[in-house]
Amino acid sequence: MAVMLGFHRYRPLPVLLVICACPDEGTVPGPLDTDAASDGGETVGATAEPSDASSGTTMGPTDPDTSPTTSVTEDVATAGSGGGDVSSTFDPPPACGPPCDSFSSHEGMVMLTGAGANFACVNHIVGDLYIGANADLQEIASLGNLERVDGAVTIAGNLALTDLSSLACLREVESLELTGMPQLGDLDALAGLRVAPHLEFERLGIGGLPSFAPGFAGVSSLVLRDNDALVDLHAAATWGVAAAGLELRIEGNAALPSLAGLGGLLADNGANPVHITLLDLPKLTSLTGLEPVVQADLHFERLPKVPHLAPLANLVSGGQLTFNALPAVTDLEGLGALVSVGTFTIGDCSHGEGGGMDGLTSLVGLDSLAAVGHFALAGNDKLAALTGAPELTQIDGFSSVGNPALGPSDYDAFFTQLEAMPWGCVGDWGRCECFPINPG
Repeated sequence: MAVMLGFHRYRPLPVLLVICACPDEGTVPGPLDTDAASDGGETVGATAEPSDASSGTTMGPTDPDTSPTTSVTEDVATAGSGGGDVSSTFDPPPACGPPCDSFSSHEGMVMLTGAGANFACVNHIVGDLYIGANADLQEIASLGNLERVDGAVTIAGNLALTDLSSLACLREVESLELTGMPQLGDLDALAGLRVAPHLEFERLGIGGLPSFAPGFAGVSSLVLRDNDALVDLHAAATWGVAAAGLELRIEGNAALPSLAGLGGLLADNGANPVHITLLDLPKLTSLTGLEPVVQADLHFERLPKVPHLAPLANLVSGGQLTFNALPAVTDLEGLGALVSVGTFTIGDCSHGEGGGMDGLTSLVGLDSLAAVGHFALAGNDKLAALTGAPELTQIDGFSSVGNPALGPSDYDAFFTQLEAMPWGCVGDWGRCECFPINPG
């Protein structure tokens, strides 16, 4: 006789490794939501400027007629590139910035906050560059000769900035973050950028992604968040991938209709693992563009117009897979090649009865799935059978919460196909504490 985790008796199994309570409303759950702690709530308006106490040397304002006194003068022909595949000598376009007899580099963090700083002959910052909400256009224009920043470049909340022409000489950065500038719709000045492995564009006015220099060294991570006018991702096809472990987070872009532009980028990634988070994309009508994905962590949530998972037909293994609030998806066809998953989450526990895959009726489509570390189901109102995964014989942990159409016989039949009984629990919303939230 099959051993089952019943509704009338909750049987704790030998070891229950995951015990956690439902988070507050507003928490976005799921295995891939790794930067929930850093995201916090939605930021409105300008991003707060870092204080002078931040790590690194902070460069204060200099007299407009002088260059920074802490700089080390170096000849323009020998300005380094910072390694990688990029040449150690930059060749900026003619008249790229203000004329200078010689150029200098600056050691430490540079902050432009409206105090009248002047960096007219600085072409290299050995540290981070922060351009805040109060930086004036003359101050920003003094960066006209800047070619290289060894750290992060952040421009936050500057509502006077309509283009990046003052940064047209920029060739190499460690990361580029542009945030809180809905008037900024023109990123054409980045066309000379050769190295920028980490990109984040948030609350901008861009309709498409920028093109970079021929031979651009590729990206390792891309975050696109709350860009209301963004409709075209095709420029990413020319970027390439900087290193294995590509991370893509596309969230809250209200008008984005397609991911097709990501196809070239993902093809360059090959069979290497990729982390993809897609959240709150109300106009997204398909997952076309994800066909090259073979190994992945996926977190797809609140995609109301996505009709099916067919573009994931090449997915073979997943570290953490989460699908929630895709109401038009009625089956798991498209996941037929999937063999193993670390944590497989279908639905959502943290938002009570507001989550779940409301169109899903069974597990049909999981034709090749053989092993799952933890299988979690929650809030799937129409899920009436656990059939559809005929090869599934190994589950280490199992949680099922708030799936009202499933009864004891459905669980009994499901567990009989397994080699061993999993640990976990089954129940109604009162058993939400047994559901793994952001399992590791």
